[in-house]
Amino acid sequence: MTRPIRPRALKALALLAALAALAVWAILPPAVLPAPPLADGGATARGAYHMHSDRSDGSASIDEMAAAAQRAGLQFIIVTDHGDGTRPPDAPEYRHGVLVIDAVELNTSGGHLVALGLPATPYPFAGAAADVLADVHRLGGVGFAAHPDSPRPSLRWEPWDAAVDGIEWVNADSGWRDEAAGSLARSVLSYWFRSAGSMAALLDRPDALLERWDAMGLTRSVPALAAADAHARLGFRQNTDPDLSTFHMPVPSYEAAFRTFSNHVVLDQALSGDGAADAAAVLGAIRQGRAFTVLDALATPGGLAFTATGGGQTARMGDTLAISADVTLRARISGPPGTTLVMLRNGQRVRDAVAMELEVNAGRESGVYRVEAHVPGAPGTPAVPWMLSNPIYVGLVRSVAAVDPPAEPVSRIPGRTAEVTIEKGARDLSELVEAQVDDARDRRFAGEPPIGWRFGLSPGAPAGQFAAVQLPTIGGLGGVDRVRFIVKAAAPIRAWVQLRTGRETERWGMTFYADSTTRMVDLPLSGFRPIGTTSSAAPPLDRVDSLLFVVDTLNSRPGATGAMTISEVAFVR
Repeated sequence: MTRPIRPRALKALALLAALAALAVWAILPPAVLPAPPLADGGATARGAYHMHSDRSDGSASIDEMAAAAQRAGLQFIIVTDHGDGTRPPDAPEYRHGVLVIDAVELNTSGGHLVALGLPATPYPFAGAAADVLADVHRLGGVGFAAHPDSPRPSLRWEPWDAAVDGIEWVNADSGWRDEAAGSLARSVLSYWFRSAGSMAALLDRPDALLERWDAMGLTRSVPALAAADAHARLGFRQNTDPDLSTFHMPVPSYEAAFRTFSNHVVLDQALSGDGAADAAAVLGAIRQGRAFTVLDALATPGGLAFTATGGGQTARMGDTLAISADVTLRARISGPPGTTLVMLRNGQRVRDAVAMELEVNAGRESGVYRVEAHVPGAPGTPAVPWMLSNPIYVGLVRSVAAVDPPAEPVSRIPGRTAEVTIEKGARDLSELVEAQVDDARDRRFAGEPPIGWRFGLSPGAPAGQFAAVQLPTIGGLGGVDRVRFIVKAAAPIRAWVQLRTGRETERWGMTFYADSTTRMVDLPLSGFRPIGTTSSAAPPLDRVDSLLFVVDTLNSRPGATGAMTISEVAFVR
């Protein structure tokens, strides 16, 4: 016979339940505030950028991700599965009423790069960030530095001298990595009751990154996006990037990530329902910097109109406005009561007001102008903006510098092409063949025969496959600063030039691009970087005894074959 629960015990249980509910309530982030769309704000599309499906290290199919985006009220998503670019991207299409745009996140030696608008690549894109960017640009794509300020060194973007086309000013996957254990524990508990707000609570204003972004804008246009970096895959032992560990939990969910913040892309006209045309419009607007971010976990959906006028001209976000008269900047938002609107020039506050509109007469003062909006109760120390615009560039020159041909050298050490030898892996192909010389070129260097080279990497998994040709050097390279040669390849390829001290010991290298067009390659020796472990960061030019041209699995897949003609090899100053 079951004994009834005593009244005193019932009271104790009720008190415990009340205390538990009170504790949960106390740690809950604020509820989402309503912020209606901006009246007469023009055509915009609201969506999420940077996410991973089960094709790489995400936990859901693209169809499931589109359904989650639909529930979150988004109009587009940009999927950025990890890859090397060789997979043909899926054609843009609408799923569950959401435009799905396929992109790729590439690995470089200096961090991850999201490539937008990139077709299938002729070879794997990897290696130095500047080289990967050059390859992306050659095929008409643009590259955004992914999670550039990540607390995790393996994810942080390092090569800021590489001319990235854009940056992620905030990244949800990076936001939690610098949080204290207590903050993480509170967010884990509150996530089950208010998921998007709990994710937003882990964000901080990235002051150092925003300062860098403002400085970059003084010399070139650099759009910024908010990156969901959604995986819905929380692993407990992340030893690789991407994380492919077996045991994981599907949190935070895609829908929660999509409700945390969104990118509003400003379009010339509303989305039409045609996948290809709408994807071109969205990506084109992103390239131009016509986008702003809203932290939807605080207030949603919101809206922004931001313009600069002067001399009869009007500029929008992403535009450059020449100064021919006084310039007036106007910002108008739709936000919750108590919103503070801020105008910044080169990262410094020009004016702010608790208002929905702000006008600033900038006179003829050039600079990078952008807008932030802040709402009470925003998370982070310092607080993260609720809304952030891309800049308008006022009075800043955006000319592209002409690329001068390499100067004639003042001194030249010829490559010993007549003494070329081959090197290769046990099952790889490397052989000298008749050189396919362009008869139209002036053969200026008698006694330096061109190299005809055919190569092939053995199939299977990458296991150190390589093919190379080796040229001996003449008693060190003191006094020279570049290596220069003429090259033509049977098909597009990226290959190495390497310097070596002692056979198969220390090496330094740079990569170069070649295709069916005969071209000069001119590489500074200061750009050669260690390959593996070396005794110095720069090649010791007085001890270099070999120059090598190498094809390996960095930029060629196992089983790849090809041919190259290399001529006029020289070290010059």
